[in-house]
Amino acid sequence: MGIERFSSRRQALGPVLAERLDHASRYLRIAGYFRSSLLEVVGEALDTVGEVRVVCNGDLDPYDVKVAKAARDGHEALARTLVSSWQSTEDGLDLLLSRERYRRLHDLLASGRMKVRVVPRDSDNVFVHGKAGVIEHADGRAYSFVGSVNDSASAFRHAYEILWGDEDPAAAEWVRDEFEHFWQQGIDLPDAVVKHVAAMASRMEYRSIEDAREANNGNVPAEAVLADRPIYKGGQILRSWQKRFVQTCVDDYRLHGKARYLIADDVGLGKTLSMAAAALVLSLLEDKPVLVLAPATLIWQWQEELEDKLGIPSAVWSTTKKCWLDGERRPLTQRGDPSLVAKCPWRIGIVSTGLIVNGDDAAERGALAKKSFGVIILDEAHKARASRGMNGREAPRPNNLLDFLRKVAAKATNVILGTATPIQLDAVELWDLLVGLTQGAPQVLGTPFDGGEWVREESIRLLTGERPWPQHETSRWGLFRNPLPPATEDPVFRDVRNSARLDGKVVLGPRFDELDRDVRDDFLREFTGLAERHNPIVRRVVRRTRPMLEERGLLKRIGVIAHPRADDGLPPALFDGQGLVMGLAFTAAYEAAESFSRLYASRQPGAGFLKTILLRRIGSSARAGLETARHLLGRIDASAVPEDEIGDEGVPTDNASPDSQEIQLLHEVERNLAAVVDGVDVDPKVQVVLHYLREGRWLEENGAIIFSQYRTTAEWVLEALCAAFPDEPVALYAGGSASFVQRGSERRTAAREQIKASIQNGDIRLVCATDAACEGLNLQRLGAQVNIDLPWNPSRLEQRKGRVQRIGQVRDNVHVLNLRYAGTVEDDVYAALSHRFGDIFSVLGQLPDAFEDQWIDAVLRDRQAVRNFSQRVEKARPPMELRYMRDVADDRGLDWEYTERVLSSRDLDEWMRQGW
Repeated sequence: MGIERFSSRRQALGPVLAERLDHASRYLRIAGYFRSSLLEVVGEALDTVGEVRVVCNGDLDPYDVKVAKAARDGHEALARTLVSSWQSTEDGLDLLLSRERYRRLHDLLASGRMKVRVVPRDSDNVFVHGKAGVIEHADGRAYSFVGSVNDSASAFRHAYEILWGDEDPAAAEWVRDEFEHFWQQGIDLPDAVVKHVAAMASRMEYRSIEDAREANNGNVPAEAVLADRPIYKGGQILRSWQKRFVQTCVDDYRLHGKARYLIADDVGLGKTLSMAAAALVLSLLEDKPVLVLAPATLIWQWQEELEDKLGIPSAVWSTTKKCWLDGERRPLTQRGDPSLVAKCPWRIGIVSTGLIVNGDDAAERGALAKKSFGVIILDEAHKARASRGMNGREAPRPNNLLDFLRKVAAKATNVILGTATPIQLDAVELWDLLVGLTQGAPQVLGTPFDGGEWVREESIRLLTGERPWPQHETSRWGLFRNPLPPATEDPVFRDVRNSARLDGKVVLGPRFDELDRDVRDDFLREFTGLAERHNPIVRRVVRRTRPMLEERGLLKRIGVIAHPRADDGLPPALFDGQGLVMGLAFTAAYEAAESFSRLYASRQPGAGFLKTILLRRIGSSARAGLETARHLLGRIDASAVPEDEIGDEGVPTDNASPDSQEIQLLHEVERNLAAVVDGVDVDPKVQVVLHYLREGRWLEENGAIIFSQYRTTAEWVLEALCAAFPDEPVALYAGGSASFVQRGSERRTAAREQIKASIQNGDIRLVCATDAACEGLNLQRLGAQVNIDLPWNPSRLEQRKGRVQRIGQVRDNVHVLNLRYAGTVEDDVYAALSHRFGDIFSVLGQLPDAFEDQWIDAVLRDRQAVRNFSQRVEKARPPMELRYMRDVADDRGLDWEYTERVLSSRDLDEWMRQGW
């Protein structure tokens, strides 16, 4: 028989292959994309086939495959890529209509009779698109075919397709060779994908949120809420430690009716997403509003995280426009009405902590304090502090933020505090935060009666070692009697509750003389371990560190190579120490800016970020400094600075104009910076960046992201890169709708999601980004990071570094370039730290924000004090050892990705769009 030609225009193509597959010994298939419709039409015929091998295209990048082979979590990452690609094209209706298809595919895969390999694009981004196959029989006959069809219903029934078949052995050998070529290049389908197929075969949506509650004893399971969120469709997942935190909060709510925790994970471990996911689940357990409090520089990041990762809307309160804004920063309510702060049009409202710190109890702050919230989240919670006077011995005086927290927590159901540095300078600051958590929730620190030890601030000294653990047995039991730990904490507490017949919700335990003798003996024998691991402070602080997760194999160790280094080939004349040398005009401008800042701060002590904004921006770039000087010459006004770049101090309340002496200094700054910006010399920061991109081959081998605190500086760097590399697309990743991609002089606006996808695909290798926009930006495709300016608190460098030091990073090391101008505040701070500690990154996570406040004071009074700060770093390290922090990170029993019952996206969206 010769070549057979088939056309869907002339006949149904489904039976053509199905008839020839009947009782075949082997079926080799080059298919298209890996989808649930794979082999759909011939699925029943495959039941009689001995062996089925399929190669298909999962639109995998060779980079992803390299990760899968290099990293311990690589196959998990590969599975996420495949599943996310799959889920992005199939919705709940598809699951309902195609359930049998999923079941058949899973049975074939699980039985081992069908093996699938996924082929990545090659180095030229070519992916498998051709369709062909060989059907072999035990008697040696073989039928080969080529054509345009996949074995799917859409191909056979709803499209014009052609197929040519041939029984010639030579034709079969030719197709077999093609198949084996791609089979060798392919990656075995991860087991996680097979499990996902099984879950999809049974997945159903609850009819409503109320239906989910009724089916689960009044609760909505976390997995039903989160399993179908956008994060899983974007090639990511909730990591094990994030899921465990969410479940920990849910368990606390189920036991006590209130969840109260402080999460203190290291920077870069997804603390924001952990809190956001917990808030989403908790918000469904009762019909009350959700309040997120975050510094002004983080409020937009919170909104983007909620939308991009969890697919839920939220509104941001604009402190300047006095209205609620959506994700496009469009007003949702009437402008200029402060009373509307208590009437958010959506369930989740995000408010700047600056409003609380600088607000008025008779205005917005007071309106919020009167409300009862279902969930309250306070990000950067260490800013809620209490002062105890110069000697630390006076009665504590909470600042406005801590006072507000305690007021609203007393009426709230669930409260979550987030900070990587809960202890700034003294361990009692951690106790202050837990006092906020315990308002209305005695399960946190107990009650002030019945011998409650932990409600007194002296209790924190037990954990620091400044007070010894009590020796008397009754006093020892008193540390656990109030509050009594849950039965799940340790067999001792299980026995206490069982013998006393205490419900899990009971906070106050029996007296020591009421305990059974065996229980007393067990308690006293285990006291030391119980005191360290199960005291109330440990139970309420969840902390996971990067080294801990690396040791457990949950994160790959990725080294950091810091630059500049002596052997990098840079001209020595560019540097004075590690700082870059600028000309006389820049130095004169900076000295004038220092004088202006000191004068203005002495005249306007409550000026907030404006006290130092000029120095910070000049230290970033001459262009940013010039722009700021010109704004200030017009009028000192918060509108001079984009809202997402206003510091945590908030906006000044007086909007005072500069006096004559300050105006004279600003003119001097303007004149000198204009000479720098308009000069012919290339800024040394740009020179150094271009050196590493060219001579260091960072562009070719790594790709790079350049970070700045300010959009003006980020755009300035982008323009320099476009001039140097006119054929290279460069992206600006900024907040709101300010993102764009530029090649040469041609600029096109772009959504952040488009830019992220282009980076992941390798189409964009150079990115300029602002700190305010980079939360959740996963740039493991890039291997180099440039800090074009250095924040006054070095700990914030850790957040930038986390963008490239990510899960899925195939490189063992990433390059980080830190740039600063000589003679600036940044130069003093980083030179001192580097001199004392060598590797600056070794101490970044341990520097509290309190240092930034003190640096500001020193800058405005005595620059030498800045240089001496490094000597105080070791003294300020938290005295509490990490063993005093709960390190829950495992996800045993939390296979949420494979759950079979989920909430519909529509129901969830409608719920979240209900207002206060």
